[in-house]
Amino acid sequence: MIRKQFIAGARCPHCNAEDKVRFCREGEREWIECVACGHATDRPPEPEHPQPEPELGIVRLQPGK
Repeated sequence: MIRKQFIAGARCPHCNAEDKVRFCREGEREWIECVACGHATDRPPEPEHPQPEPELGIVRLQPGK
């Protein structure tokens, strides 16, 4: 079953129509499509090795002398 949801304010990258783009999902496949011109683009796959988040350090400030 294909699930479809319109994306408010989105513009089609092909015809530039506003509020005509919807997000679609069927199983593992995800894509966007324009109901005005029929343009469709698959969602790029997630990277296999996600980028590590930067480590946060503790900074201690000392009053000036």
